[in-house]
Amino acid sequence: MASDRASFEVQVMSNGRWIQQSLIDDQDAAVSTAKKLLKNKTCEGARVVRNWARSDGTYDEKEIFSQTQQVRDDGPIYIVNIDETPPKCEVPSDYYGPQSRAVTNRLFRNYMEKAYVTPTELMHNYKELKRLQEKDSLLPSAVDRVAMLQTRDGQGDSKVRRDEIYKSLDQMSAKARKADGMNLPKLNGAFKDMYDHVTSMADEPTEADFLAMVVLSRDLVDARSWAGKLERLCSLADAEGDKHSLTLLDGVIADVLGSNVVQEILGFQPSLAAAICAMLDLAEGKFVSDKSELGESAEMLNKLFLEQKLPESRNILIDRAHRQLRSPNPLYRNDPGKERDAFVMVVGRMLGPEGPLFGPETAEALTTRYTRMVDEGGAKGRTIAIANCFNVMPDLAYGAMYLCDLAASSIGPEHVADIMGHFQRILSTISILRLCQRGLTPKDKMIRATAAHRAIMRSSFPQAMKEKLGNHIDAILERYLIEEQIIEKLDHQDSALRDRAVRLVQFCAAGVLPEGKAMNRARERILTLLRQPNFDAHFIEGITDPMKAQKALRDFHVLLVRAGFGK
Repeated sequence: MASDRASFEVQVMSNGRWIQQSLIDDQDAAVSTAKKLLKNKTCEGARVVRNWARSDGTYDEKEIFSQTQQVRDDGPIYIVNIDETPPKCEVPSDYYGPQSRAVTNRLFRNYMEKAYVTPTELMHNYKELKRLQEKDSLLPSAVDRVAMLQTRDGQGDSKVRRDEIYKSLDQMSAKARKADGMNLPKLNGAFKDMYDHVTSMADEPTEADFLAMVVLSRDLVDARSWAGKLERLCSLADAEGDKHSLTLLDGVIADVLGSNVVQEILGFQPSLAAAICAMLDLAEGKFVSDKSELGESAEMLNKLFLEQKLPESRNILIDRAHRQLRSPNPLYRNDPGKERDAFVMVVGRMLGPEGPLFGPETAEALTTRYTRMVDEGGAKGRTIAIANCFNVMPDLAYGAMYLCDLAASSIGPEHVADIMGHFQRILSTISILRLCQRGLTPKDKMIRATAAHRAIMRSSFPQAMKEKLGNHIDAILERYLIEEQIIEKLDHQDSALRDRAVRLVQFCAAGVLPEGKAMNRARERILTLLRQPNFDAHFIEGITDPMKAQKALRDFHVLLVRAGFGK
């Protein structure tokens, strides 16, 4: 089978990627070499690619042999000991849900990184599930850990809980084994087409999702790398227009993002702080992928996040960012002196218009990180960390939002006095220039102060305290309206009545002021205009088309309702 125009490249798989092992002129010899390599049980896979030289100097590649296999065990694998209590699954179907799969991903991370298998594949591919069940004491250890965590606060008996979990696992195993014997379609085209096919094979409507995941798991198991699985899933999701199908694919992409592939997606990052910020960029679809090691897959993933098509995967990335923030690893390893600057950078990235981007969880993660930057431990260390986090916020308005979210977090109840004590700084401030950072536009200052007011009023603090703080911020805003003549500038006497009225009402409807004295001052100015004789007639002056005049009035009345008038 030798030819002057053909050569045969023997490749072996290493860490999920194909690399060249040798180049042979004869096809039979190349295939024989590949098969010999597979006899070594540490070999992940071997394949032969024919390179055919065209007359124009280009090459045509064709795979003529390929086989992958499980590598030989290299010793016992242990579960990752999680500390937080997992949500309790009452029935087998609960175990297929996102929270349960996320816990599975963490518990079996050591095993999954070696086997390149996702929780979805474990639960839907009987062969993979059986391998896990036969692997040392992994499964019993995981069950014991979960049962202990779910009953440690007196919520039942751990032995009874173990038996409940094993019963569900037996039912899941039986379901996977039954599906393993079914002649299901292959995933050769769109996911939705396959889903429609398996729906016609399902005994009941709820079984269609399970069978679709069985088909997808069979397809993914051949990709023996996280990068390969991600590329396949992103390609399917990018081409998918059906909402339910996309939801199912999102769940498995979330599984993959629970692995170390995130490091490959992000590429080189100069510090953990930069990596955390990049993760958040990716979750929002703003990631610059030029440093990524996965190229097209990273671009597809970024696009899917930007289009808000992967909510479960987004949650996994956010959770990962919070876990990294809480971890003992330094934010800037190469220079300990830059640790605080790195923290300030992360704080800036984790703040949005309403305060900490993801509420109490972000506030708690930031505080936990700062406890690693102080010498004191325990409750005293957290007290110092709370004070420093408050001081690091860009301004007092953001500080108020941080404190409100922290009070609602897991560490809030223990530190209520510390948290409430910092509000004294806000009560001693009488100017918006002290409440909000300099450089903001007047509109942005009012929006930020109002966001702080909103956070305080929806917090769990005592009602008297909320009213005191809320009234204080309202007074600051009212004073700002007066000093800067905000209302007068909107209601400029040289402007037409219609322009003045619309500007004022849009201002009240824009959410830049809370309900209170400041808002009432703006509304009083509007009411003064509305009470003018023949307001409607004056409002449409200059509009000669009767239809356009009526539309202008209708639109204005709709705007009035949005601004709190006529309710």
